[in-house]
Amino acid sequence: MKETLNNSSKAGSRIMNFISNIFYAAAASTIICALFLASLLAYAVKINAGLPEISEIKNMSARGGIALAYSEMPEFLSKILVCAFDPAYFSHKGVTADNVKSGVLKIYKGIDIEFCDKTITQNLAVVALNSKNAAVTGKTLPARAAAYLKESLLAYKMESKIRSKDKILEIFLNNAPFGDGINGLLQASVVYFNKKPADLSEAECLTLAAILKSRPNLSGDAGVKELEKEREKIISTIVERGLIDSEKAAGYKFSDFELNSYQSRINKLIEENCILIRL
Repeated sequence: MKETLNNSSKAGSRIMNFISNIFYAAAASTIICALFLASLLAYAVKINAGLPEISEIKNMSARGGIALAYSEMPEFLSKILVCAFDPAYFSHKGVTADNVKSGVLKIYKGIDIEFCDKTITQNLAVVALNSKNAAVTGKTLPARAAAYLKESLLAYKMESKIRSKDKILEIFLNNAPFGDGINGLLQASVVYFNKKPADLSEAECLTLAAILKSRPNLSGDAGVKELEKEREKIISTIVERGLIDSEKAAGYKFSDFELNSYQSRINKLIEENCILIRL
């Protein structure tokens, strides 16, 4: 009887010790998590304080460029960008769960994050940070993670403050990089096609979307082939998602780039730091 009581007492003691250990482990984990979240929040607040002002971003225009109103831009180009690269654009708040998941995974694996891995707003954030020399540079995992966090915070901030998807697209297209030395839709339209943006055909809009996504080196045949491949991918995507039908896609005619012709305009654009329009 006495032995039985002792055994019961020992068993009860072991159970109490087990419960105590679980309690203390849970408490310690909670404290560690709270400290980590507090540190992350403090870091995010610090980064947010160093982000460009929204008023500065609204007034951005490409180097040597002229800012166009959204109404002066080809509507089809905006539709391509949204349909092919950011189908949730008109509903998200700057970032999406899928974009964040893809971005974090690529950062962890050391893989470059591409244009299509980010929302349009995040891509505008990249342009804004670079123009204000506020981008985080470096190839280490912490540096790449900090850069991505900064871009995501700025994307959310822009969506919260600007509140117009058309305005965000307008600012982005006025400043987006369309190849080496070419920034903004106006420069791209003039250099590549010698046209005003409003006069661009749908086929030319597809070409600009492919340049924006892949940014190939168009000074040789390999770059032009890369561009053609990227353009075909975009066409397949927008057909699959219903922006255009296969019959219309088959009817597009693309003129080969006259490399020497537009490369000379690029060189002059860079030298003179201005827009050259011959219309």
